[in-house]
Amino acid sequence: MRKCVAVGLLVALGGLWGAGPARAAIGDNSVGMNVHDGRGAFIDAAVDLGVGWVRMDANWWVLETSQGSYNWTSLDSAVNDAVAQGLEVYLTLAYTPSWLARHGDSDGWHGNDVPDNAQDWYDFVFDAVTHYHALGVTHFGIWNEPNLTGFFEGTVNEYVNVILVPGANAVRAACSTCFVLGPDLAHVGAVDEYLEDVMQLAPAGTFDIIAHHIYQGFEETGVQVWDGDRFFNALDQQRFTFTRRSIRQILDAAGWAGEVWITETGYRADPPGDVAEEDLQAIYVTRVLEEQLSRAWYTNTFFYEILDCKPDQPDCTIDGFGLMRAVSGSPGSRVFPTDFRLKPAYDALKQFIADHPEITGAEPPPACGDGVDNDGDGALDLADRGCEDAFDDDESDDPPRERLESVPAQGLTLDGSLSDWGLQGWVTVPSSRWQGTEALGAGDLSVRVASRWEAGALWLAVEVTDDVQDNGHQDSELWMGDSLQIAFDVGKSLGFAYDDLDDHELNLALVGGQTRTYRFHGPTGASDAVEAVIQRAGSITSYEIRLPSAVVPGVTYSSGATVGFSFLVNDADGGDRVGWLEWTPGIGMQKAPYYYGEIALVEEVTPPADGGVPWPDAGLDGGPDGGPGADGTPGVDGGGEPGDKEPGCGCQGGAPAGVPQVWFGLVLLWLGYRRRRAPAPPVRER
Repeated sequence: MRKCVAVGLLVALGGLWGAGPARAAIGDNSVGMNVHDGRGAFIDAAVDLGVGWVRMDANWWVLETSQGSYNWTSLDSAVNDAVAQGLEVYLTLAYTPSWLARHGDSDGWHGNDVPDNAQDWYDFVFDAVTHYHALGVTHFGIWNEPNLTGFFEGTVNEYVNVILVPGANAVRAACSTCFVLGPDLAHVGAVDEYLEDVMQLAPAGTFDIIAHHIYQGFEETGVQVWDGDRFFNALDQQRFTFTRRSIRQILDAAGWAGEVWITETGYRADPPGDVAEEDLQAIYVTRVLEEQLSRAWYTNTFFYEILDCKPDQPDCTIDGFGLMRAVSGSPGSRVFPTDFRLKPAYDALKQFIADHPEITGAEPPPACGDGVDNDGDGALDLADRGCEDAFDDDESDDPPRERLESVPAQGLTLDGSLSDWGLQGWVTVPSSRWQGTEALGAGDLSVRVASRWEAGALWLAVEVTDDVQDNGHQDSELWMGDSLQIAFDVGKSLGFAYDDLDDHELNLALVGGQTRTYRFHGPTGASDAVEAVIQRAGSITSYEIRLPSAVVPGVTYSSGATVGFSFLVNDADGGDRVGWLEWTPGIGMQKAPYYYGEIALVEEVTPPADGGVPWPDAGLDGGPDGGPGADGTPGVDGGGEPGDKEPGCGCQGGAPAGVPQVWFGLVLLWLGYRRRRAPAPPVRER
């Protein structure tokens, strides 16, 4: 008999249901497939692949044919088959039946309408969970992509109050050992705002697992910078402060410490049969699982989908997502594998699962993918400098930090000319550390740096070769034009955000022929009296900077002392910034002194071990480090020091802590600084 409880009371008491059943330990991994109706050939393919899960559609309008009258037969057959073959089943409960009192219809389809009475939805969920838990199902999703009107035409408040909370309460009333998943949002448009609203409006304990859909791609699959977010941007690496936030940022703000499942992701190989496209689909499958293994909180991936929608659905507008394609037989009678062509992505997924037993929980993940700070430096997995990739099993083997040796200042005059700096200690930022919306052209941007010290002050010289110099911004926005950002972690306390003790960031730029400086960050009491002169001569901009001890307090001015340091040079070719060169990560989008190099105060520059000249990669024309010589001509060796494992990244604002390999995306100039709101994708058939 149905357990009827007033929905209003359930909404009020939603936060009192507790945390639900015990969650799987963070770090347990698995893989699943979207198989929709779960016909026999699909289940056989899932077993052959080696996945642990299948996701099926438990459509309300299909299962409850009239109020209180159910037709479970077809779905029962699929669930029983999957469970019998050792697969776990995730059922998505969704879509309003036509016989129900409802509102919001704008497209003539009943399934995305809002039920007038939340009790009707509660009753269906209670009955469905009761029925399918008896068949071995424990995981239930509460609707599908409610942030798209093609699937739900109500507001976020209606989703939470009419669908989510009553549905979650019905799951728990029917089954004390079942899991509630959701909200299964599509990662498009203002999804961050929608997810934030859901997490704020829903009572604590509503979800056991957060489910989300990401179809964003990777550089390896041919994504262009103007395509917007990539897969890892959607996960935890916001592209810019003015673009939508990652799901990790929203969940962190909400205090979510549980699992996250990506219950839909995939690559559309279009047109089907195109060899290049299907090879990219195979790469996509592999890259997604590599991202999963690199994050302890992201524990399950369901690929969309097992079979191409055509030829069975002639009007389908999203053909090509399947890992198989039907080549013979009819939908209900096909036999696996005889009646299907298995795409390269099918083989890639099967091989990845075979090669990585940790993806199905058969063995523990390696140190760089287990969610544990194994070496005690405060950095987890790929955020750790010791991790080459998700499969590295040693977090402790950090590479040497970038090092800039500072020799005693002799005869320097603060006038913007660097001719009195000599040749010692110059270091060039390799062009490989460029992050931008376009490739560097000849003469577009090269940067070299040197340092000197004296009692009570630290000197810096930065020489920038750039064909265009442009900055007309106010002080707080100097970073948006051609400019320099320098940062210090005086005590080398590291960390993944600026502290207010010894971290500093200073911005400098030439604006209208005048030197301008701005302190972006620093502890209380630190002076803003930066002494600097910036000059432009031909294509060279010279930054000469003297930092008295009051500007960067705490520095020890003696040979052998070190201070954490990094810098970046922004480039704007006649407009706003198009990219930057960063010596080490930690200043751009990610404010993280953990990644800084260091300035070492020495009496003389350490000679190279190979017996070469006592400064890195001297240019053959006399220009240190491959930079311009005294006559302005470039060095011919293109010298530079080997880089850290993590490339430079980002823009002026802060970003999620511990973000490895942050890639620069398109600045979206045509939108100004408005938030990016991508159009919704075509509605996927269920």
